[in-house]
Amino acid sequence: MHKVLNSIFLFLMSCGVFAADMDSVANAPTELVDVMYVVIFGILFVGMIVGFFLYMWYIERKKKKAE
Repeated sequence: MHKVLNSIFLFLMSCGVFAADMDSVANAPTELVDVMYVVIFGILFVGMIVGFFLYMWYIERKKKKAE
């Protein structure tokens, strides 16, 4: 029964590809972004990850001192 449901689900997922007009998809204009926005996003993204791990380290250190 699971195989039938999985195959129906995969078939329905592929129907969208067949329904799309491939010429209009291939020739769709791409939107360019200034490099400065990508750099700012990268700095913020990495900074937030590092900040999260520093916060977790600070909380663990604070717990050990309290014990």
